[in-house]
Amino acid sequence: MADPPPSELRIMQRNHRTTRTRRGVTLIEVLFAVFLVAVCAAILVATMPTASRSQAMADLNNKATNLAQKQLEAVRSLGYSNVTAGQLLAASLIDSTTPVTANTYAFTNVDMGMNDSPGKLLPSGTGTVSIEQLALDLRRVKVTVNWSYRGQAKTVSLGTLVANL
Repeated sequence: MADPPPSELRIMQRNHRTTRTRRGVTLIEVLFAVFLVAVCAAILVATMPTASRSQAMADLNNKATNLAQKQLEAVRSLGYSNVTAGQLLAASLIDSTTPVTANTYAFTNVDMGMNDSPGKLLPSGTGTVSIEQLALDLRRVKVTVNWSYRGQAKTVSLGTLVANL
């Protein structure tokens, strides 16, 4: 077999050289990949405390909302004629018939089987039930749950109307 012409021989040698130098990964490429992985890990680690705080705050907010909803439903289940301070105390839904403010009663330390106490469930938790006579046969009931998280006061309020039908 005849030898290839010199021009083809140079092309074959050049192709052989480029494939030989392209076999591995250079040190600079490895260092760049390590740098990218380190940056991604640093970003992930930096977001973990924020995610934990947000999750804890959302958990407390859910507990407060559930607590207010349970209390509100318990008051509604009594019916219009029993939405009074005396009847709420008899049903263990408030702490006492002494109002905290006008027509507003605390339920901070109440703990019955189906309703939890905000004082036990939330950090610095307190709860109030407000009863307002809107019309002859219509009362507004508002349940407010307060707590603190990292020195900040947080509040959840839910309300409903109870009618005498």
